[in-house]
Amino acid sequence: MKPFLCILFLVFLAYPLLSQQRIRYQASLSGQQATGHTLPFWATAGKYGIVPDSRSSLFQAGIFSDYRPFKSVQWAFGTSMAGYLAEDKNRIIPDELYLSVKWKKLCLNLGMQHPEEDYEGLSSQNGNIVFSGNSRPQPGYLLKSEYIPFPLTKEILAFRFELGDYTMIDKRYVDRTRLHHKSLYLRITLRHCINLHVGLEHWAQWAGRSPIYGRQPNSLKDYIRIFCALAGGEDATLSDRLNAQGNHLGREHLRIDYNTGKNTLSFYHDIPYEDGSGTHFSNFPDGTWGICLLTHDKIKWINGIMYEFIYTKKQSGPRHDRPATGEEMSHQNPNSQSYGRVIIGGNDNYFNNGEYRSGWTYYGRTVGTPFITPKACNGEGITLGVFNNRITACYLAVKGYLAKKLPYKLRLSYTKNYGTYIAPLAGKPEQFSFSLETAILRKTGFPLNLDFGLYGDYGKFLGNNSGISLKISINGTL
Repeated sequence: MKPFLCILFLVFLAYPLLSQQRIRYQASLSGQQATGHTLPFWATAGKYGIVPDSRSSLFQAGIFSDYRPFKSVQWAFGTSMAGYLAEDKNRIIPDELYLSVKWKKLCLNLGMQHPEEDYEGLSSQNGNIVFSGNSRPQPGYLLKSEYIPFPLTKEILAFRFELGDYTMIDKRYVDRTRLHHKSLYLRITLRHCINLHVGLEHWAQWAGRSPIYGRQPNSLKDYIRIFCALAGGEDATLSDRLNAQGNHLGREHLRIDYNTGKNTLSFYHDIPYEDGSGTHFSNFPDGTWGICLLTHDKIKWINGIMYEFIYTKKQSGPRHDRPATGEEMSHQNPNSQSYGRVIIGGNDNYFNNGEYRSGWTYYGRTVGTPFITPKACNGEGITLGVFNNRITACYLAVKGYLAKKLPYKLRLSYTKNYGTYIAPLAGKPEQFSFSLETAILRKTGFPLNLDFGLYGDYGKFLGNNSGISLKISINGTL
């Protein structure tokens, strides 16, 4: 709550500078019902962790500003909250609360903010296998840039970067886990209509207080170790001294955009990694392959279509290490903690970690692709990682306008779920899920919007379930 109050103070402090710019407001009231005790998969997945799992009534409200120049600097802010009444509990949730400052091609965000929407919301994971918008945002700062051309390249080569640090404030195994992030992307303009993007994204969980090992190292030297993915010092745990301090993961990204003037065709490939074996492509063919077609003429029956295939079964093989042979032991240091073992780098165990046992989850949701399934909260309300990270998934999404008046979005997904190498799921259960979200009432000049959602699950993994949602919303400018 302290980070939330600090950012709220910054917003009010900056308000005199922002008060003359356009302020947008939005509010909605929705109800979700299902035939089962929980809502179907697509009724909750990819919705920033706001919609509860059970049948509920949900209220959301927010105020956001556009950027307004203040000399050479631009400012913007946003704040939103949600509250729900559900079968098992009632809750008020601070959603977004941020202050954003732009100067030329640089931007600094302070607070909690949703990731920018990619592919016009068609992707199952917002185009990012490790940071998808499936969970609530963490409080912190993010310094990022737009694409900056390299000198003397006539904008053929350009780069952009991100650097951020956050605190995970949910109830978790290692309390107050810190989260470090950085990324670097290169854009190559092959022709005026073809852009190639390649990038590397890095996340690391560190510091906090472990119930077993106590307070984890959090000095400036430790931050440098986290930044460079180096082994821990003498005050780190044995695992962090043998490997890298903290829990590191990320993605290697490739994207190609082809813009014809009327349409944009995009292909992307994400490769997840949890350790060095992933960055060396030992986990091939794990990753996401996605293709998306978006039209520039939006008022059409179909103005966007996307297909994604997600595969995470390999994980660099089933074993992280093996017994060393006599010859291999003769070349090892007898005083080493890994004496007698050979590290082969398998069992990457995506989104899980032995020290940071809540893993890549936040408020009970996976931070990455929603197809990787978190464990249920234990008796203390803590999520201890994921139980299903070896999956194959096929996903199709279509959006457009019904009768060229009412927007809709259709999602279809099929998954086969294998559990983990350590705890495989019996029978490799399959699951089909769908959602159809459309507007019932969208009329220019009328203050209220009415939206309807239809959802379903069929299979042995999540069971058979169907549900609906109905939302009344209002938005405008102050």
